[in-house]
Amino acid sequence: MVYKFSIVLLIGIGLFLIGRNEIGDDRIVESILFLYSISKTLFFFKLMFERIRETAHVELRYRDILTFIGYNTLLIVVSFAIDYLCLYEINQTSFSGITTREQLIPHLVTFFYFSVAVFTTAGLGDIAPHTTIARLLCSSEMMISWFLVILVIANFTGIREALKNSFSTKVKEK
Repeated sequence: MVYKFSIVLLIGIGLFLIGRNEIGDDRIVESILFLYSISKTLFFFKLMFERIRETAHVELRYRDILTFIGYNTLLIVVSFAIDYLCLYEINQTSFSGITTREQLIPHLVTFFYFSVAVFTTAGLGDIAPHTTIARLLCSSEMMISWFLVILVIANFTGIREALKNSFSTKVKEK
């Protein structure tokens, strides 16, 4: 699963660099970034549910479940941090409160921090989205975190049981 995540992120970074250098129109590049971000998120959810379905008929230890949840949380936070960084590179007025100079690593750390704040809905207020695309990306991450926390973590066992029953029914039908 790590390689799939890495490939998707590299594709996104490549699209950003190509769009930034070839298209030149910031609004179009922002729109492409937003569409990519939503598509990538849907892809990650598909992978997450596939993994749940694959393990539905296997007994999992508590540690395995926590690792699964932690891994998916990290994927979401890192991928949105990169999206925020790309958006900031396109339009520096997208976010207020960025105090680092024009250096990649400090910006990446800043947007990782911001992504954690958005994911946890802590929103400490020191960094804020100001453009429509920035607000949409933040809203998307908040909805995804809600989905992960409420629907997956709270109902992990129920989801596995439903998928296990569905799997058993399909096997019996064959």
